[in-house]
Amino acid sequence: MELFQLKYFLAVAKYEHVTKAAESLHIAQPAVSQAIRHLEEEFGTPLFDRENRHISLNATGKLLQKRLTPLIAQLDEIPEEIKEAALQNQPVIHLNLRSASTVITNCIIAYRASHPEIKFRLSQKPDDPAADYLISATGCNTELKPSQQILFTEEFYLAVPTDSELSKKNSIRLQDTASHSYVSLEKTRPVREICDEFCAAANFEPNIVYESDSPETVRNLIAAGLGIGFWPQYSWESSFSDHVKLLPIESPVCCRQIIVTVPESKQNNRTIMDFHHFLCGWIKENILFPKISS
Repeated sequence: MELFQLKYFLAVAKYEHVTKAAESLHIAQPAVSQAIRHLEEEFGTPLFDRENRHISLNATGKLLQKRLTPLIAQLDEIPEEIKEAALQNQPVIHLNLRSASTVITNCIIAYRASHPEIKFRLSQKPDDPAADYLISATGCNTELKPSQQILFTEEFYLAVPTDSELSKKNSIRLQDTASHSYVSLEKTRPVREICDEFCAAANFEPNIVYESDSPETVRNLIAAGLGIGFWPQYSWESSFSDHVKLLPIESPVCCRQIIVTVPESKQNNRTIMDFHHFLCGWIKENILFPKISS
């Protein structure tokens, strides 16, 4: 007997009507009738009582229906289970991306071009216990844990509108901006805490007139003349609006470390460590020491 014959039988048993069964199966009625006939020939007994054009399950047919229903249901579940198992067997990196999003996502794109079998699950939660690879930021004087490593260190510029008085300067002391309006990222972003520490070191609290979760929005608002703001050296795009000038900060020292944390339990995971080595090399070649096209 064939699997399709058993499925056709269950459809006819459900409707006790060949035409309706064929319609539910989206096949021609003769194919259903032929399948039922072959099945009855193979079993050597009728499965339906027939009277004129009406059919109904007989005792043998009811027994077969009872036995087949759970078996076919289980068979129908197999394709989805196989797909789920295949997904679970695929290498997956759970990456919590808290800082340098543009840099890291560009690296992921480059990595997957040569490793398409590797999947990434990204989050940006302050705490994600499921993450097995965490990118975050800290001040330059912060002592790192054994599970942490510096990816790169970057300075901060002060971004000012080109039509402002500050744009006439070639560099600036942060304390000289105490009376100016600032545009900033929201407090939920790690970089915000670091930038607030810069201002505290210069003995003032920034007058933040607008804050956003989007670096692009911050850049655009500075360009629109709504205020000044901090601009990380590498993490934000180096090409920026003609309406913004980046001033080196003379004092205090304004820098941060972009760090990666790999839990000890994941440090022997070949997939994670392969990506880690690729990331470190990619940052050196494309961010810290990019090749200049001739």
